[in-house]
Amino acid sequence: MNLSTNLYGQTEAPVKTLIQEVEASWIDYNGHMNVAYYTLVFDRAIDQFLEETLGVGPSFVKKYKQGPYSLQANYNYMNELCLGDKFFANVYMLDSNEKLMHLMLEMINDDTKIAVATCETLYMNVDLKLRKSTPYPVWAQERMSSFQAACKSKKLPIQVQKAIKIK
Repeated sequence: MNLSTNLYGQTEAPVKTLIQEVEASWIDYNGHMNVAYYTLVFDRAIDQFLEETLGVGPSFVKKYKQGPYSLQANYNYMNELCLGDKFFANVYMLDSNEKLMHLMLEMINDDTKIAVATCETLYMNVDLKLRKSTPYPVWAQERMSSFQAACKSKKLPIQVQKAIKIK
């Protein structure tokens, strides 16, 4: 299946997720969005991408009793978001195979268009009954491959595969 013909939403790379707004309960004692909520909104962006672009989100999990498990994630925080700030995420696929997908998300302040954070993450498809890895259906692998190919020509955030270290 060609990604451009699927029924799951945006097909160009990167995928731009819905605009969200920083809520009052997300603000910490420093007066900006707490790191825990960056994880929450990246997770929401991933769910939207998996559901609408690849077709392997919550409805896939319910129907097929398998779904993506997060194996690893690396976050970078470059700028802050404050109460009422609006933002979205750009989603890129760096790599994939029959069971795994390597994603990079970049959170963008909708007003300034400045990147505020990134999330690089690795997901594995898991059979929920056996609790073991299992290949994605062929149609999902084809969508992943098409989207990954569309991402190849895009400029990625500089934080891709950035190690944590003290210089």
